[in-house]
Amino acid sequence: MRGWLVGIDVGGTFTDGVLVRPGEPTLDAKALTDQRDPMSGLRACLDRLAEAAGTDRRGLLARTAKLAYGTTHAVNLVVQGQGARAGFITTRGFRDTLVIAGIGRDRIGQDLTASRAPSLVPRRLIHEVRERVDVAGREVAPLRVEDVRTAMAALEAEGVEAVGVCLLWSFRDATHERAVGELLREHDGWFVTLSSDVAPFMGEYERSATTALNATLGPPLERHLSTIDRELTSDGLAVPLLIMQSSGGLLPVRDAARVPVSLIASGPAGGVLAAKLLADALGTPNVIAIDMGGTTFDVSLVSDGAFARSERTRFAGQELFLPAIDIHSIGAGGGSLGWIDHGTRLKVGPESAGAHPGPACYGSGGARATVTDANVELGRINTDGLAAGRIALDRDAAHRALADLGAPLGMDARATAEGMIAIVDAAMSDAIRLMTVRRGLDPADYALFAFGGAGALHAVALARELGIRTVVVPALASVLSAYGIVASDILHVVAITEARPIEDAAAIAAAYARLEADADRQLAADGIAPAERTLRRSAQVRFRGQLHAVEIPVADGTVDPARIRHDFLREYERLYGQGTASPQAGIEAITLRVDAVGRTHRPPLVPAPARRRAATSIGMRTVWHEGVSVAAARYDGRALEPGDELAGPAVVDHPGSTTWIPSGVRAHADGLKDLVLEVSP
Repeated sequence: MRGWLVGIDVGGTFTDGVLVRPGEPTLDAKALTDQRDPMSGLRACLDRLAEAAGTDRRGLLARTAKLAYGTTHAVNLVVQGQGARAGFITTRGFRDTLVIAGIGRDRIGQDLTASRAPSLVPRRLIHEVRERVDVAGREVAPLRVEDVRTAMAALEAEGVEAVGVCLLWSFRDATHERAVGELLREHDGWFVTLSSDVAPFMGEYERSATTALNATLGPPLERHLSTIDRELTSDGLAVPLLIMQSSGGLLPVRDAARVPVSLIASGPAGGVLAAKLLADALGTPNVIAIDMGGTTFDVSLVSDGAFARSERTRFAGQELFLPAIDIHSIGAGGGSLGWIDHGTRLKVGPESAGAHPGPACYGSGGARATVTDANVELGRINTDGLAAGRIALDRDAAHRALADLGAPLGMDARATAEGMIAIVDAAMSDAIRLMTVRRGLDPADYALFAFGGAGALHAVALARELGIRTVVVPALASVLSAYGIVASDILHVVAITEARPIEDAAAIAAAYARLEADADRQLAADGIAPAERTLRRSAQVRFRGQLHAVEIPVADGTVDPARIRHDFLREYERLYGQGTASPQAGIEAITLRVDAVGRTHRPPLVPAPARRRAATSIGMRTVWHEGVSVAAARYDGRALEPGDELAGPAVVDHPGSTTWIPSGVRAHADGLKDLVLEVSP
């Protein structure tokens, strides 16, 4: 009886859920997120999925073979300054590493007078110990245990909940760091993070920042995940709860609780993975994935069938070692608030109304105009409300909020709404350019996959601005991140800094063997059968002495320096232009990485045959577009079948989203019931 798959994505405004049942239509649901009690939104979402499936929450969970959970809780803790009180221990002479921080490679040669982000740990809670390991991993000075004891006494007096440890060159030999960790764990209740566990890479500041942030997030995330796991188990879940990571893979709760820093982009990563799976099914190798939710607008790329990854992530003003899908986010969502600056100019975001009180049109006490209110005023959003009609829309409240916002500028509600839409569209276009044009990529070579509750309202405007000809709105656009989360596999990323010339094949092979043995052990501990395990090698490679490295896959088996050289030069010139490579400088591998994948239940994506025919309109709706009233045909997105065709001006309503199709744009439903828009220049 246990064969259902459930994916949950807890966002800043909505908690989204999907239920995949073998041989049955996929069900989706949305509930408002309560940041004070995330479990309440989760329960409401599960209840709605259960109701749609003809059962109750206990019956749903009893039939669940896989429940995967993504959350913004880690981000919220950092943004709201609600992380744990954490201490930090480092090698003598390096107490100010976190305080001084790094200038960031993107700022070299630019203005360095800008203020730095505050240290993740106050200086008075940073303590030094005498010890030293050199660059080769040889002990130069032994660890002074008495220094550790002194630091522990001081931190206990300060009432810390967690301690991070980052010793110099511990990624070469972690013996001293592990000894410190053993002493710290004698203290009952401290959450202990070692840099050799969470960031075993070259880069003292980045290792320190990653370790400190993991320690800060540890206690509250551990409590949060334990509560979710305990409550779901009490409600009848009989399989291990899996947690989505920024890297695009899942971890069991016990592992995720040890590395909460890996959950920073938990939800958005699910959307990118779903976009890639969808692109694979449709045979579309190049995709710009945009996710516009209630709070943020996220952009990521799938190029030549692979999503972009990064080993470093800049977050909260800090540069972290964090293997993650490369996602750029800005504060531009449906809940982004409009405001007037001192120069009497209309602005939008990054502040959001969130779920409480939410946009004015939600009728929950919000009085300030948001992007959602603007779309309501312009007639774009489904007149039946959001979340399958569970959230009624108060159009009069939206109108009043927009009129109040525009009054100081002499603008009426409609003009204010159009101004807000133009501003947010420009910001989102710039975010896409940052991920494409600034990297030497032409957006016109990509299809635009638009999802999130608000993405399809703005997709055509973005495509026209950027010269993109094809827009795809997934059938599950409003809950696509939840779908991607449940479609993910278990993933452990193990890596090490191993700076060696690529000709040193034996040493590189030995390092990979150690990483693969560790990866295999982790999958075995998760209960993954050998036949369901896959180990994938990759490496960060650069010209000797260069700052930037390029990631390339490395084939299994014997390490072939000639193949690494060939693949690196090809990828380098693809990224930076033909003729930019300098092989005479020498080539070295910096970071060796193994992705340990444990295959889990995954919903299939099989396009159905499509028969071209005209879609049936269910009525008309007045939409204001570029200052003109337009009579737009209205379609029920759930009723569209593969091959159904329509043309703008039109609106296609789904329970959680609406697609706005202006004049000059043709659309059809593909074999997966996604809406494919053909955009003319």
